[in-house]
Amino acid sequence: MEWICLDFINSDCRDWRGSGQRDDRLGKPEWWQYFSTKWELKVPLPTDPMLLQSLRELRQQMRNVTEAVATGQAPDPSDLVGINQVLAAVPSCRRIVHRPDGFQIEEVVRGEEWDLVIGKIALSFAELLAGTDLRRLKICENANCLWVYYDESRNRSSRWCDDKACGNLMKVRRFRERQKKERKDT
Repeated sequence: MEWICLDFINSDCRDWRGSGQRDDRLGKPEWWQYFSTKWELKVPLPTDPMLLQSLRELRQQMRNVTEAVATGQAPDPSDLVGINQVLAAVPSCRRIVHRPDGFQIEEVVRGEEWDLVIGKIALSFAELLAGTDLRRLKICENANCLWVYYDESRNRSSRWCDDKACGNLMKVRRFRERQKKERKDT
């Protein structure tokens, strides 16, 4: 299951291998091209510094709430206020649509380019929080990665965003630590 909000949160990318480097992809045209294509958004590149700052603030508020949820804590009310302000700023209405399989209520969001994108991201996050099993919302246990993901394993036992990358890396590190300890003990 993919969520636009999780892609957005993960635009603050860390080097999962441990170099300590971070990559804020919000200011990168190639990332916006990928993001816009994947989520079928029609927006220009965000070049306005105030818009970029607003996007970064929203991303941080969403990450803060995610970290609270993942650790079983209550989120900071100020983060929820910020997200709710974004949701309130996007005007929408509902309409009824007839489809071959029957009627459906559809939400129509009205607004300008960036208002729609920001609203779509915030709404996705609200739907994730309110409409899913929050025990599945996780942060990779690799302290160098911290990727936010939705655990789709049958028993919610996933510990890493990617078993082949972070999972293998962490297993190798633990193995090497055990070997090192065994050598010291002998």
